[in-house]
Amino acid sequence: MNIIPIIFAIDNNVVVQCGVTITSLLLNAKEDTRYNVFVLYEKHKLPESSRNRLTDAFHDCNQCTLSFVEVHDDYSDVSITGGRITLATYYRLSIPTLFPQFDKVIYADIDMIFQQDLSELFQTALQHGELVAAARDLAIDDKCFFKSSMPAKIGKSEKDYFNAGFLVMNLKLMREENIVEEFNRHAKIKYDQNDQDVLNVVCKDRVQLLPSMYNFQLNHFSNYMWGRSKTDIAFGDLFKHATLHYTWKHKPWSSLECVAYDTWWHYYKMSPFYDDMVYFKRQYDQIEASRNDYHNRSNSQLFKRILANMNHKLFG
Repeated sequence: MNIIPIIFAIDNNVVVQCGVTITSLLLNAKEDTRYNVFVLYEKHKLPESSRNRLTDAFHDCNQCTLSFVEVHDDYSDVSITGGRITLATYYRLSIPTLFPQFDKVIYADIDMIFQQDLSELFQTALQHGELVAAARDLAIDDKCFFKSSMPAKIGKSEKDYFNAGFLVMNLKLMREENIVEEFNRHAKIKYDQNDQDVLNVVCKDRVQLLPSMYNFQLNHFSNYMWGRSKTDIAFGDLFKHATLHYTWKHKPWSSLECVAYDTWWHYYKMSPFYDDMVYFKRQYDQIEASRNDYHNRSNSQLFKRILANMNHKLFG
């Protein structure tokens, strides 16, 4: 049996989304894979009713256990940039301290859909003294940059700046080297990309770069689509089997302008949180949006709208 500890951090706004992510993880697990799922939370930001809702959803599952680990406001004084970021994102910096029983864990954001088993990755990662294993953030390269920050600002290059939404973390080394103290020191600095910059700064030069299969961000879509980056497997297969990470402001559960939103809704339908009214309202909204575009715009305006939407989906 391959037992894998995997950690999420949430507040009350993303309970269903966390449940859908866990559903995708379990539906793509091999028979001999078992996930020990831990959810980091603050008591006043995730009430007991919401915790019970997640617990009840997966209590009969024989391939996972689900536990909650309370964190405190250790990072309440940090200066968060960007309106979409919540304090929960900083919880991951405390993971080495919160989980002394583990030498290695996986951390993942909840705006992800897993389409593969993670046991092989977990077994083989971090064998050469690396602190983390992570995929590059392809929003930073010579063709498509972050709008708010360049990696050079924090002493990184576009070749080694990683996305912190999916990490294999070497907790044993982090504890031995007091890395959490470094995390805490840098957390007080106002970085453009918040704790993701903190992780990139502190773990610099000790990162195992993973294939984008394990963290396929929406920026990757345009890079692969237009040949800026290469992949070892066919693009269509990549989309079917990669872990999809719905970065940027458009999320599949709230916006029609999201690449691969249908994959998220596919797993929503199979999750314990499926609701007919929610699902069919989504379909109705999509039909109405298309109908309104057709009736309320001239052919020229409609054509421009289609081109603008294509440009937005491909390039962000």
